[in-house]
Amino acid sequence: MNKKEKRLIQLKITQMLQPSKLPELPQLPQLPQLPQLPWEIIIHIFSYLKEDPIQYPILYYTLPNFYKIVPSNQQLNSLFIWAIENENEKLFYLAKKWGATNFNNMLAIVAEKENEKLCYLAKEWGATNFNDMLAIVAEKGNEKLCYLAKEWGATNFNRMLLRTTYGGHEDLCHLARIWGARDFDLMLLAAAEKENEKLCYLAKEWGATNFNKMLNIATRFKHEKLCYLAKEWGAFFFNWMICTAAEIGDEHLCYLAKDWGADNFDGMLCTAALYGHESICHLAKEWGAYSFDSMLIAATEGGHEQICYLAKEWGATNFRYMMSTALRCKHKRLFNLAKEWESSEL
Repeated sequence: MNKKEKRLIQLKITQMLQPSKLPELPQLPQLPQLPQLPWEIIIHIFSYLKEDPIQYPILYYTLPNFYKIVPSNQQLNSLFIWAIENENEKLFYLAKKWGATNFNNMLAIVAEKENEKLCYLAKEWGATNFNDMLAIVAEKGNEKLCYLAKEWGATNFNRMLLRTTYGGHEDLCHLARIWGARDFDLMLLAAAEKENEKLCYLAKEWGATNFNKMLNIATRFKHEKLCYLAKEWGAFFFNWMICTAAEIGDEHLCYLAKDWGADNFDGMLCTAALYGHESICHLAKEWGAYSFDSMLIAATEGGHEQICYLAKEWGATNFRYMMSTALRCKHKRLFNLAKEWESSEL
């Protein structure tokens, strides 16, 4: 390549690097393959970008002739993590040589990928977040890496128990318990969220007792079978259940909570108004709710104009408080509506 060609390339690169002339490229699901350029030049390209270079993949195909430009630590660490995520070994070794230091992030990423070799490398370079590693590989169900994390110093076995419950790995739940995990209530709630009945039974067998919270979680995630199980085991916060069912707009679970003894229909009404479930509001009124001023304020806070009209129709009159709520929540339209209603009352 002669001098004239080099100058032309440099001129094009300079033009491309001007912010006003950067091409608007769509964000790609994966980065393009890096070209066979000197790695130092690629790092220099990173140092010139103010934003994430993933947005400008065309820059990877350029050959600027930069001289002695040292990237900042933040840029080096960004490059280092990109290289780890894409398993570009040559690049992350070079970034480390140049001063990248976020080895804890590296360990978390390679643990997610279940790459044992790079876990060893991250530890060798100075990673210390073995509790994070243990939690990640426990959710993945990788028993070998769980043992490795414990060997290196991981001690947060309650967190391991939680994450392995989320992953549904019963054998690792037993292992976490052997190693000292004792937060079985947390395990129970995670199992209820994931609708894992078997692990719910296991948590109860090991000593979990927070069945009211289990009932609430099961209601929130619409796991009706586990609602029955929580009630069978002694849950009795059915007013909590009916409000949660109103929040998610599940009419069937509202009926179920009422059948089991829930009677906080005003709480049900206000919750439904806050989250915009008009049919649940009608149901609460049918069952005896009458706190329509509270309903009006909840609907205002949630920004639900139709429910505000409904509350007014049913007898709500506290428009001054509605104005202050609309102002606080920055609902201009509802503020004007409350002001109009307040004026008409005078």
